[in-house]
Amino acid sequence: MKRAPVVLMTVALSTCAGIWAQLPPLGEAATRDPAAKPSLGVQAVNADLKAARDANAAKHYADAETLMLKDTAAKADLIYLWIELGQAELGLKKYPEAEAAFKKGLATLSGAVQKSAPTAAFYTPDGTATHSSQSMATPDSGPKKRDPDAEGVSWSALGEVYIHTNRVPEAETAFDEAVKANPPQAGLYLSNETVLFFQAGNTAAQLETANKALTADPTRAKLYYFKAQALTTQATVDPKTQKLVLPPGCLEAYQKYLELDPNGQFANDTKSILTAAGESFKPVFKPVKK
Repeated sequence: MKRAPVVLMTVALSTCAGIWAQLPPLGEAATRDPAAKPSLGVQAVNADLKAARDANAAKHYADAETLMLKDTAAKADLIYLWIELGQAELGLKKYPEAEAAFKKGLATLSGAVQKSAPTAAFYTPDGTATHSSQSMATPDSGPKKRDPDAEGVSWSALGEVYIHTNRVPEAETAFDEAVKANPPQAGLYLSNETVLFFQAGNTAAQLETANKALTADPTRAKLYYFKAQALTTQATVDPKTQKLVLPPGCLEAYQKYLELDPNGQFANDTKSILTAAGESFKPVFKPVKK
């Protein structure tokens, strides 16, 4: 029997979010001793972090990279600087450099680790992190803790690098480490992993990751589409009726997607597949009680 055609589409995804704008012109940091590392105060670190996030958001990746290369040379123990550098180099498709940046950021957690804070955090005068909406208050006097957000983002970004460079086992391990580091964001990390495998055309990994992501968060509509789309590659065509014969679980996943997001990004494509299979949209899942 014939293989069924599969409709692919481009999906835009950003693995790490921020609130950013264009980077202003930069000058070289002046130092008295040319061999010494440049000095960088906490206010300058925070200003540069914001500028780099603005530049990355505006896709001015070269500007963000230039700024963060300067800052990581001065403050190599601050993970957020390495995250922004890695994001800039991901945008520039400098995958070896991005990999090195995220690994160096993660290495900062093995020594004097950062105080727990979200990825949009900034720094207090002693180099620990604080939420961007908080003032530069004195940090807690208790023992420092790991930063699950920064660690999770770094691991998931490493996973993205590995997918772009066709290192599937390393990518799966990196995303698993992201989930382990920050369990509340498991659904987000695994959803990003699923989409990245979709973009890479790796339907086997896409299906496996979609199932893992749905276990972590069954409320994400697009995951049902990506599961069904991966399964559709196994569909055949009935020679008598010329209808698409979907493999087990495929129809249910398409219908669940439409149930959760009837007017979503993939709704038309889903309806086309159902029509080719001689099916129509029929809710088959009970509504989730809130």
